[in-house]
Amino acid sequence: MNLLEIKDVALSMMKPAKAEVLKWYRGEFSVDLKDDQSPVTIADRNAEEILRKKISQHFPDHGIIGEEFGSHNPDAEWVWTIDPVDGTRSFVRGLPLFASMIALLHKGKPVLGIIELPALGETAWAVKGKGAFANGQRLRVSSQSRLKGAFVAVADHYCFRSEKCTFLFNRLNQEAGIVRTYPDAFGHLMAIRGVVDVMVDPLAKIWDYAPCKILVQEAGGRFANFAGSRASIEEGTAVVGNSKIVQQVRKIFRENSKKAK
Repeated sequence: MNLLEIKDVALSMMKPAKAEVLKWYRGEFSVDLKDDQSPVTIADRNAEEILRKKISQHFPDHGIIGEEFGSHNPDAEWVWTIDPVDGTRSFVRGLPLFASMIALLHKGKPVLGIIELPALGETAWAVKGKGAFANGQRLRVSSQSRLKGAFVAVADHYCFRSEKCTFLFNRLNQEAGIVRTYPDAFGHLMAIRGVVDVMVDPLAKIWDYAPCKILVQEAGGRFANFAGSRASIEEGTAVVGNSKIVQQVRKIFRENSKKAK
């Protein structure tokens, strides 16, 4: 089975998970708090269970790394990442900006990614070497060349609490054309789509970043960490979007890091 065929299977696996999430959307349910004080609901848990079961049925030798139920065979050659409801706070409040995401890693690198916005009816996917698409439309990052006129999306303000991240947040507000908060995968997908120029996210996990990385690369853009050259999906920070703007955001962070030494 080639990657495009696996993509088709992955899209079919997402359908029952999406239906489960939408069943609870704007309904009545309890909200629990995890150890890190982030919320989790029955929709998160049920959707991940559906996806894990489907993956095990179709790809029994593949590993799984999921947000709600941990890892199974994470050192396998092929590993799936699952975030059943990215943006649970939005989901809980009835805001339509939450997402469901899966990615396939080959030897640790994303080769397939799907970001679905269930409440908005949008599904974006990318396969290595085949491009990025949403609802039949080819995705391309923006062509904006200067931060001064850029539309910058950022994660929630609380994510920028560290001194270095606060400095970056303040400088972006001073230098960018406009800075707005677009939460979680929604902001990343808007950068991948090119309707914003870059998404700046200082706090997320492998299941958040894996699909974003392959999608933005296939949309002609760049995934990078705030510092360093590895572009790791496990490092915990990300600048995603137009390569020129990504570079300029990283330059601000790098300048402050040098001053702090």
